[in-house]
Amino acid sequence: MNKHFVRYQLPVILWAVIIFISSSIPRLSLPKIGFVAVDKVVHFFIFLMFCALTHRAIKFQSRYPLASKYSLAFSMLFTILYGMIDEGHQYFVPGRDASLLDLAADAFGALLYVGTLWAWSRFKHVPDESR
Repeated sequence: MNKHFVRYQLPVILWAVIIFISSSIPRLSLPKIGFVAVDKVVHFFIFLMFCALTHRAIKFQSRYPLASKYSLAFSMLFTILYGMIDEGHQYFVPGRDASLLDLAADAFGALLYVGTLWAWSRFKHVPDESR
């Protein structure tokens, strides 16, 4: 197996499979802590990580140079699309339902990852004016 594939593409594929399998479990009961539903926090972090892995996979591939160049935008788009597919899949799982709030948590996880990386890259290139 290609080392590059194992290092960059395989992790995002495995993460997608884990998401799919978890979404196939009929009913996961997670407690509510105060006003925050734990499942939304879980969605947020799972899809933040999915976006990070997707970004890495897209950025370090050479087949599609345009995708590599705009890897942050493509990773956010792909993450949100996968979140939509995940919610659609859950609609057909007994005891589960499709939720726009879950999709919003998925998208917010992706947005925070992309926004943080974008801001960090801009911050790194700001010249130091204190000299």
